[in-house]
Amino acid sequence: MKKINGYEFDTEFTPDQQREINEGIEAGLDVTVYAKPEFLAIQMREIRLGMLQKLPVERYAKIEYDWFQMSEIRSGLNSNLDVSKYEDPSIPFETMRQIRYGLEEGIDLSSGKKLPAGILKELRKSVKSKVDISEYIRQGYDEQQLEQIRIALEKGVDIAPYLSLCYRGAAIREICIGLEEKIDVSMYARTEMSWQQMREIRLGLEERLDAEIYVNPFYSWQQMREIRLGLEDNLPVEVYSSLMYTAKQMNKKRLALIEKNKNAAAGAFDDKEQYGDFSLLVSSDAMKASVVLNHRHKKISQEEIIRALKNNGVTHGIDYYAIGQIGEGKAPGDIVEVARGKEPGKGKDGWYEYFFETDVKGQPKLLDDGSVDFQNIKWFEIVKTGQKIAVYHPAENGVHGYRVTGEIVQGQKGRELKLLTGKGFILLPDNVTYIAEIDGKIELNDNRLEITNVLVLDDVTLSTGNIDFNGSVYVRGTVGDGTVIKAQKDILCDGFIESAVLEAGGDIILKNGNNAGGQGYLKAGRDVLGSFFENAKVTAGQNIRANYCLNSELNAGNAIEIMGKNGMLAGGYTYASQYVKACNIGNEAGIATKIKLGKREGFAAYEAELADRESSVDNELLLLKNAYYDFQRKYPAEIRNANPIYLKLEDAVYTKETEAGRLHEERVKLESDKRKYDRAKAVARGTVFPGTSMDINGVIWNAKRVKNVTVKKIGGSVSVHSNI
Repeated sequence: MKKINGYEFDTEFTPDQQREINEGIEAGLDVTVYAKPEFLAIQMREIRLGMLQKLPVERYAKIEYDWFQMSEIRSGLNSNLDVSKYEDPSIPFETMRQIRYGLEEGIDLSSGKKLPAGILKELRKSVKSKVDISEYIRQGYDEQQLEQIRIALEKGVDIAPYLSLCYRGAAIREICIGLEEKIDVSMYARTEMSWQQMREIRLGLEERLDAEIYVNPFYSWQQMREIRLGLEDNLPVEVYSSLMYTAKQMNKKRLALIEKNKNAAAGAFDDKEQYGDFSLLVSSDAMKASVVLNHRHKKISQEEIIRALKNNGVTHGIDYYAIGQIGEGKAPGDIVEVARGKEPGKGKDGWYEYFFETDVKGQPKLLDDGSVDFQNIKWFEIVKTGQKIAVYHPAENGVHGYRVTGEIVQGQKGRELKLLTGKGFILLPDNVTYIAEIDGKIELNDNRLEITNVLVLDDVTLSTGNIDFNGSVYVRGTVGDGTVIKAQKDILCDGFIESAVLEAGGDIILKNGNNAGGQGYLKAGRDVLGSFFENAKVTAGQNIRANYCLNSELNAGNAIEIMGKNGMLAGGYTYASQYVKACNIGNEAGIATKIKLGKREGFAAYEAELADRESSVDNELLLLKNAYYDFQRKYPAEIRNANPIYLKLEDAVYTKETEAGRLHEERVKLESDKRKYDRAKAVARGTVFPGTSMDINGVIWNAKRVKNVTVKKIGGSVSVHSNI
């Protein structure tokens, strides 16, 4: 008999199994539930964790469940889910996981438990995003294909006419990207093309290149790439675009053309021809010819020099004045340029002409009295269906030049710009004219043009009802008490905001302000801007800006700026991860003003949770690897490779290593955030008044009256520096 901490067992356990048994005994658990040799240590761990969570572990403490299946059932039980929907040893753990995720999201996928996990995953995501991929599942599309179809449907892209079971998921993605970018996907949406070939054609079309030159399925994608790169550099690709050349040979020829152009541009090498009293130099690019005199002041007949030029093929750009000076013995130097070609010109680059203001969202104007004018700023522009919004002017060819030998040098064509990407517009067949497809707000960010729906309202009150809109909302009047406005994009209000709820996926912009009386809230995915906030609750994913804030709760993912030379932040609670800037913080009355900077609320808990997850994954990975290596020690390859448990262990080690990698990425981001938090500060251009309390990464500073200072944490204490 084997005795472990008072328990007697009639079998031997591995060190990992003994450790799981010991930890259960130390926790006061009835370890006989799992202290069985048929359970691997990793299975024992799942049962032990369930017992610690006071779960009915008998539902999964069965040898027919592997450790991943046990984990999925345990997680479901811990979340009070109906695990009977997937409590079946014949269901792979990946499928169990998708059903569990669905139950957590209010979606019952148990009827599809016979489907592969990947397809079930896409079905779950499609239901969540309210698009229907069921028909494509019935048609037999695989997981990768369904993922791209789902993404296309979510983006509103009409992918159906181009679908084929012959396409891989990556090929469907290339077609979807092309449709999004308004290019002619029919040039490459062909079943005989690989997704890599599709990509090369798409990239060429995006750059407005003559991609038809290489739209040929007999080219490999690598050959296509070489031709595309040559077109981008305005090279004569016909020199190497023959199918007889491999991609490697094409690459060599393309690089040789580039090098030739560089050498020609440098004109560094000359061919020298010796005559009686002079030598003739012709540059390697034949753009100039010079005479090198043996005796500077010796007269040399013009005919002799011209004859030498002719013998060397120099016929253009001849400087007869310079030749005449040499003939008179008045050469300006020992080397005299006697012929010069004309450099080719570079054509004008392609450019877009826009028929709307491209930089509407400006900065509020600082007025003479120190306040900021939110009223007279144009925040966005609205266009109408069919309105011309942009025209592309193609790149122009450069003026031709010539060499001294008379050879014409082709002018360099300007560089084309990429097609505009985005949504809400149509590119006409001329491939240069863009028109609005819908009425809406137009925005240009870099190369992305978006027209989104705008709901325009007058006053919003309880009588008009709550608003939930999939675009932007523009309220020309006021927003009354108790009303709710939700918008996937931006919310802009001309009037006052009372105790209402405003939620925006983008910005919230108030031309006046918000006096909420402690009711309602404003929440934006990006910025919240307003003339003032009083007794308001404001949350911004990025920044908050206003003229003054009084007795409000402000939370900003990045920064808070109270603008103007009289800008005041007084009372309430303020949090920003990076900085708070204002003229005055607090007031003469000593109103309690609490400011928190740096680490966000719950950051320490998140950091601890991440550490726990890392530790747990490391422990699980160790158990899996030990069991995996134990199989390798005990059994020869031909036996263990036929053992399903060994094969599961092999997959499990890879899965856990992947999870450990993701956690490492989280750790890297967390450390980056910590460094950002460490730089948090408050800047007051005017006065910080008594009654102000600042918490900078856990260190408290209770203010005395100070002027024009920056407050930040240095070491373990708060430091106050003058801005002068």
